[in-house]
Amino acid sequence: MAGPGPGVESSGPRTPLDTLRVRGKIDFPKTPMRRTLPLLLLALAACEAPDTAPDPGEFVLHRLNRAEYNNTVRDLFGTSLTPADDFPADDFGFGYDHISAVLSLSPLHIELYERAADQLLREAFAPPVVYPLDLVAEAEDGLASQATAGFDFGAGFWSLNAQGSIAATLEVPEAGTYVAGARAYGQLAGDEPARMALYVDDVLVDRFEVTSVASDAERYGAELTLGEGPHEVRVAFLNDYEAPATGADRNLMVDHLFLSGPLGVPSPESDRRSRVQPCSTEEMGARTCAALSIHTFAERAWRRPVSSTELEALLSIYDLVIDGGDGFDFALQQGLKAVLMSPHFLFRIERDESTSSTEPHPVTQFELAARLSYFLWSSTPDDVLLGAARAGDLSSDEQIAGQVRRMLADAKSQALVDNFAGQWLYIRAVDDAAPDGATWPDFDEELRTSLKGEMSAFFLTFLEEDRSMVELLTARESFVDARLAEHYGLEGFEPPADGGFARVAFSGSQRGGVLTQAGMLASTSYPLRTSPTRRGKWIMEQLLCSAPPPPPPGVEGLEEGGEGPVPETVREQLEAHVSDPTCASCHVRMDAYGFALEHYDAVGVWREDDRGQPIDATAAVDGVPFDGGLELAQVLADDRSLTRCMGQQLYTYALARGPQTSDWPLLNRIHGEFEEGGFRLTALVEAIALSPAFRNRRGGQELVEADAPREGEE
Repeated sequence: MAGPGPGVESSGPRTPLDTLRVRGKIDFPKTPMRRTLPLLLLALAACEAPDTAPDPGEFVLHRLNRAEYNNTVRDLFGTSLTPADDFPADDFGFGYDHISAVLSLSPLHIELYERAADQLLREAFAPPVVYPLDLVAEAEDGLASQATAGFDFGAGFWSLNAQGSIAATLEVPEAGTYVAGARAYGQLAGDEPARMALYVDDVLVDRFEVTSVASDAERYGAELTLGEGPHEVRVAFLNDYEAPATGADRNLMVDHLFLSGPLGVPSPESDRRSRVQPCSTEEMGARTCAALSIHTFAERAWRRPVSSTELEALLSIYDLVIDGGDGFDFALQQGLKAVLMSPHFLFRIERDESTSSTEPHPVTQFELAARLSYFLWSSTPDDVLLGAARAGDLSSDEQIAGQVRRMLADAKSQALVDNFAGQWLYIRAVDDAAPDGATWPDFDEELRTSLKGEMSAFFLTFLEEDRSMVELLTARESFVDARLAEHYGLEGFEPPADGGFARVAFSGSQRGGVLTQAGMLASTSYPLRTSPTRRGKWIMEQLLCSAPPPPPPGVEGLEEGGEGPVPETVREQLEAHVSDPTCASCHVRMDAYGFALEHYDAVGVWREDDRGQPIDATAAVDGVPFDGGLELAQVLADDRSLTRCMGQQLYTYALARGPQTSDWPLLNRIHGEFEEGGFRLTALVEAIALSPAFRNRRGGQELVEADAPREGEE
């Protein structure tokens, strides 16, 4: 699901400046002095007493959100199922959908958790796939033309007469070579056997003489290449014959239609059963194997050691099912289902001996492992991370930093692109862009996919290439595919052989950085026109962490059409709209940022005019002028508010809570380490992972009393 739509007010992160403004304690002058006050406040915030431990914030029980649930079961089961797609949408706070305090639980969640557990366990216990697959559709279940039911020796056959046909649709799981056909026999009459035609997707594949008889029906088929997905198999009777005088009647009797394949492909390896049952009942006995299976799975699913008391409770479910007369597989599934339905799986629970102490203290090694994995992977810890926690190897800065570097190099760090950048930079919000079809006829779903692909591939380079995050705005290259190259008007672009994305330089063009990417520009526009206000608001909220206050009641927006004797540009309408001092106080900065992007229309295409009038993309903020998106990007890149906001955004994401007053000294320190690291994303991730707020917690009423062993206990 995409994040809050552009222009929708959200409880974004606030700076000390915002806090004081809201409380009304400072009347800020409308001069460049406004730009020095945030820096002064942050400097003062850094002057904490040396013996004051940073407050890590009150712990709030964290329910796995939809992305975290899907990723967790993927890594637990090795499945491609995404059951959380059917869960209720997650609520947003501070711009993200995994903020602990807003992740509520409903009765519907419980029902869907149970359905998901059943679905995952059915797949895990399903027999392994063996190629070639034999996909069968019984003739009586197909769509028949001129067919009547007939039976022979107790086996159900459909009798095709008068040159009838019968068809069924079969789902091909993997592209490849298949044999398509039907099992049939012919009722003999006349001087020739029954003839049958085979069609796949209405294309004639082959014709057959059906010489087999009722006592020995055979399969008739032909090889062909099929793609993944549904395919219709149809057979038709070609040579009906009937002699009423003698009672002779030639018919085609069809048992079933089939697809068999793929041919010549090794059977896929499946270790799903071993992930949930790592033992053999023949070797160690059913109950012992069940105990080992439940214990091993529960420790991985609950992300911590499991006590003997907890294990016996889970085994009692297995025993109850066995006592009721059911078999081992079903009984083990019910024990494992209890693991998946437990709060210890559905929530990231952190336990304490006392829920009342407000003294900051370190989280356990296993809890720190979970914090790291859900921060960087949006998923459960892997065996390496759990092994480090079990060995006590998440204690020193060097050990934690080493795990962070390992985890960022893992493919699962794509979660930072999907879930952090996806919400921070509005990659997900491209799904909500709705340009008017008549005004922008070239905008289609293929282009929407390309817009998201560019934004994701671009951000991924900051993980893979360890680039300075400032280049998010200043980079003069990006990634395009053939569809996006056409949209941008890039001449001479040669798509890669796989038809995907290629890195391109934008030298000599008006492209560069996130401010000029069509995905961001489209997601911050209206269906019929651009919106400098939305675009400026996005810059203030997402890049500068200085969200403007909501508009006062009764303020009306611009006319969508803007037509008249002399059509006005969007800029002219806005400037007239904000002549009211009540509006101007916020719009003067917000709209200035947006005016610089007016050369890019509502779907991100470069233009020279708006409604026939030349575009004016000049503006100034705090006396600093800029003309167009590239100059604006450089002005923002030179502003330390940008990199401070980057730290604040990732800090919010990592801790799944919004910054509080006590966080500002720590955020100031994190920014210093970020700057020392060349503003690289990896440096910022390490600084946050090593921070006291990430490695500690304090008591609060949401904490769960310890009822199971902490590491080192049995």
